[in-house]
Amino acid sequence: MSVVTRFGYVTAGVQDMDEGIDFYRRIARLDLTKREGSSAFLTGGVEHHWLRLEESSQAGAIRLAYEVADEDTLTAVAKQLAERGMTYEEGGNFQVDAVARWLRFVDPGGMEIELFTTMMERGVAPMGAGIEIEKFVHGGFAVNNYEETLKFYIEVLGFKVSDRIGNLVTFLRCGDRYHHSLVLVRAFDGKAKFDHFCMQVASIDDVMRARSNALKNEVTLRNDLLRHAPSGSMGIYVEDKARQFAIEFCVGHPQVDDETHVARTLPLAPETIDIWLAPLPAPAPIEPPAPMGNPAAAAAVTAAAAAAKEQEPQGAPATLSEG
Repeated sequence: MSVVTRFGYVTAGVQDMDEGIDFYRRIARLDLTKREGSSAFLTGGVEHHWLRLEESSQAGAIRLAYEVADEDTLTAVAKQLAERGMTYEEGGNFQVDAVARWLRFVDPGGMEIELFTTMMERGVAPMGAGIEIEKFVHGGFAVNNYEETLKFYIEVLGFKVSDRIGNLVTFLRCGDRYHHSLVLVRAFDGKAKFDHFCMQVASIDDVMRARSNALKNEVTLRNDLLRHAPSGSMGIYVEDKARQFAIEFCVGHPQVDDETHVARTLPLAPETIDIWLAPLPAPAPIEPPAPMGNPAAAAAVTAAAAAAKEQEPQGAPATLSEG
C-alpha cells in the first residue's frame, strides 16, 4: 500500500530572494503565489506551491516534500520512525506553510524529507506562462547507504520499484502511479546531493519552447533533448547554477499499472540515459554485380569476392562507456 500520494514540492535556500524569484519565473515559468518574510512560494498548477524559497546563507536544496493521504498516515509514519530510532519534527499550519501538518526527518541516505497533508490550493491555475505545464512529477538525488535507503522508501513509505539501472539507480513510484516520483542514485563521494526536479509539460513543443527560452536567457542546458529508456519520456535539463541542481522539462512521462508492471534492470550505458545514443547498425555490404556472359569470368569474380570477404575483420570486443 502506498503511503505517499504524490510529489509535493522542493524547498531551496536562496542568498538573494529577488534573484531566485526572477530565475524561477523567467526560466522555470512558475508563478509567484505568495511572498512573505523570508519565504516565497511558486507554482505551475492549482497547488499552492511546487517550490518554496527560503532566504539562507547557503544556496541549494534544503528538503523534498511528499504528500500523504491523511493525518492517520502521518501518525503511523512517525511511529515507524520512532521504532527505527530516527528523530523527526512535527508542525505545519496554513498561514505559515500552506499545509495542514508536516513531519520532517532525514532519511537513511542523508536527505531531508517532509511528509505533509492537505496543501492549500489556488482558485485558478497560473495563466500566460507561455509553456503549458501539467504536473510536478519527481525529484532525484544521490544518497549514502543506498541499499538501506532504498529499503526505507519501500518498507516505510510504500514506494514501488519501477525500474533500475544496475545497482546504481532506482526509479520509484508512489500512489499516483507515474513511472517515478523519486529517483535514488548511489552516492560515491560520501555526500547526499539533490540532482533535479521534473515538470511534465503538454507537448514536445512546450519542451522546445522551454529550451529556446533558456538559451535566449543564456542559461546552460545540462542535458539537451534526450529520451530516457526507463520511462520513455523526452526532455531537457536546465541548470540552476546558483542552487547547483537542474530543472527537467519532460513530456510523455507515463503512469504504470501496479498489477502488471514488471521492474527491469537496465545497463549503465549511454543508450539507457538517452535511447537516441544507441549505435546504428553497420551498412550492409555492397554485393558485386552479377557478371554477364563468360562463365570463366563469372567464376573468377565470385572467387575474388569470397577471398575479399575472408579478409574482412571479424569484429572487436564490445566496451561499455558511461554516459
